[in-house]
Amino acid sequence: MSTSSKRDSLKTIGEFGLIRQLQQQWPTSSPCIVKGIGDDAAVLNARQGQQFLISTDVSIEGVHFDLAFHTPKDVGWRAGVANLSDVAAMGGTPLYVLVSIAVPVRTPPKNIRALYRGLQDACAPCNVELIGGDTSSSPSHVFLSLTIVGSVRANRALTRHGAEVGDRLYVTGTVGDANAGLRILQSHSNNLRRFSPSAAEKFLIRRHRRPTPRIQVGQLLVDRNLAHAAIDLSDGLSSDVGHVCEESQVGAEIRGEALPLSSPLRAFAKRHDLDPMELALQGGEDYELLFIAPAKHHQKVLLVSEQTKVPISCIGEIKPKTFGQQLELPGGRIQRLATMSFQHFSSR
Repeated sequence: MSTSSKRDSLKTIGEFGLIRQLQQQWPTSSPCIVKGIGDDAAVLNARQGQQFLISTDVSIEGVHFDLAFHTPKDVGWRAGVANLSDVAAMGGTPLYVLVSIAVPVRTPPKNIRALYRGLQDACAPCNVELIGGDTSSSPSHVFLSLTIVGSVRANRALTRHGAEVGDRLYVTGTVGDANAGLRILQSHSNNLRRFSPSAAEKFLIRRHRRPTPRIQVGQLLVDRNLAHAAIDLSDGLSSDVGHVCEESQVGAEIRGEALPLSSPLRAFAKRHDLDPMELALQGGEDYELLFIAPAKHHQKVLLVSEQTKVPISCIGEIKPKTFGQQLELPGGRIQRLATMSFQHFSSR
């Protein structure tokens, strides 16, 4: 985010001027909002027969995004989807978002507005309303924190601890694309303007920059009582399977050949002499849903896929805890499912 002109700078418009601009850019209309932006706290009317879902995520420059190859709009979109996907994994409906942002004073207000535009575009299909947050200066980097409020039918939220032995593991969409897209951007970060990506590379880059939250799939799983547990694929498939197993006190067997891999991912892996299955297992930020459902619901799960037009693949089975977490490789060989995904505070 480069230096702005004096006529449109944070020093000129100030914190509250910026807030007024953002409030005008993203007006609210929900009758459930008693008080939104502009007071010490938002006031909301609760809906009967529903429970609130509340989640928060941070996006930090240099950790979650790189302004060398992410536009401000990319940053906003991805931050929005990270929060929307948390609600999707619980089978809920996203309602409201609070945004706190800290930026260097040299940041052009137009870049902040573009960031909010990306966030707004990601939230628009779900009619999510902006109801508050905070703005602050930052010494050097951009810091973004979102809190999302959603709702779900009372006592029906999907969690990570309901998986049962014999259940099947399902995943939406394709996995590993965002990982490959990030690798492409990182490898061309020094000459991105001169980079002319192929059609396959464009697909992977878009999957990284513009992931899709699977809201409708999660809602139908809850409405039809099909799933025992769910999680969104933000840390990576291998890690997120581990999270479910840990919370549910079970094991899991993943069939490598069943992993849904896109043809652009396979082409990227072949070109760079990489294992596409490893890219899928270790790649985070796909924001697909991993959910666990009884085998008897298999045909109903496929019907959800047909109705939402979102591919859903069965990738394995829940096993007893003593089984551990294992991966069946092509050819039938079994190995331990290694946690290869990114982890904050890890020395790896």
